[in-house]
Parts: sequence; C-alpha cells; structure tokens
Amino acid sequence: MIEKVFAKCGMRCDLCLIYRPYVAINDRRNEVCKVYEEMHPGYKPDPKTIICDGCMCEEENAILLEPTCRVRKCVQDKGYVHCGYCEEYPCEIFPAEPSYEELVQIIDVEKKWTWEEQQMLEAYNCKNNMDEFRKSR
Repeated sequence: MIEKVFAKCGMRCDLCLIYRPYVAINDRRNEVCKVYEEMHPGYKPDPKTIICDGCMCEEENAILLEPTCRVRKCVQDKGYVHCGYCEEYPCEIFPAEPSYEELVQIIDVEKKWTWEEQQMLEAYNCKNNMDEFRKSR
C-alpha cells in the first residue's frame, strides 16, 4: 500500500495507474491507456513506456506525464506543496469548475465508461481531492 500522495494540482499520485511506485506493485497501464484514448481522441499512449514519477519528484531526470503543467509551475513558484495550501485556490490556472467544453467532453466520455474504468480515473479528480484536503485542514 502506497501512502496518500498529492500532485501539485491535487491529483492523487498514489491512485494513478501510471505512477511509478504503483506500476511496480500492480502494472495496469494497458487498461488505463485504453481509457486515456477514449478521453483524448488521437492520443495513443504506449502502455510499455508511459510512466510518471509524480510532479512531487524533485529528481533531475524525473519523468512526468505533463512536464509543462502550468499548475505545477505556479505551485513551485509560490513555494507550496500543492494547490490545497494556496489562499488563491481556486484561481484562473486551476478554476473551481470545469469549462463548458470540459463538461461536454466529460459527459461524452462518461457515457462510454464502465464502472471499473471510472474507478481507474479516481486519481485524476483533482478538484474534489483539493476540496477534500482543504476541508480536512
């Protein structure tokens, strides 16, 4: 069991199926790559190579799913562990609600998902994770 690990944006690395420590315990990258493809048409991740050390990783050669993440840069620049500590959260970079376009995509994709696929994506519910964190502080 991996302890709870929040990414800079509130994603739960410990639940992410491409997080390196999780892959070492239970490699389910084939399954999650299929769901990624449904979420992002045209994106074809390779299950053999997709892996992430987590944006909390400070190693120089860390592999990140999104190396140019604006949220990560903002949190690092402000010196916070993650967005949950920022008094400006939610903000323009990380709004409280998804945009209309994001909602349409989510609804379209969710119509295709099975319960198991939805559970695989629990880690990526950043806004809910951050709201839970802030309530528990």
